[in-house]
Amino acid sequence: MSAILTKLPSILAFLVGAMSIVAGGMVIRGWRPGYSILSWLPVYNFVFGLLTLIPAVLLWVNSRYALTASIVTFGIHTIVLLLLLTVFRGQVATQSIGAMAFRVIVWIVILALLWFRR
Repeated sequence: MSAILTKLPSILAFLVGAMSIVAGGMVIRGWRPGYSILSWLPVYNFVFGLLTLIPAVLLWVNSRYALTASIVTFGIHTIVLLLLLTVFRGQVATQSIGAMAFRVIVWIVILALLWFRR
């Protein structure tokens, strides 16, 4: 059980980062999902998907910076979600809000697993 609690946060971080890279990359390369897309959001998804690999690796090796990197990642996703819900309300597709909410929830789960691991 301890091995699962040790590696699961890293695996979750890697998966959510990979999903962001794929989704953002597809839109950047020209795929149109059929709903309104904010011009900067696919770039954010792609770039931050790449940056998410940093906390994923830090979590995997149990670095002392893993918790800090996870909190920062969660915080940035939360800020973007709040921006989508307030400043860009009416301009952003519900699918984009759902995807960002999914990322925030995954990072809440990751942080909860880190808390329980302690």
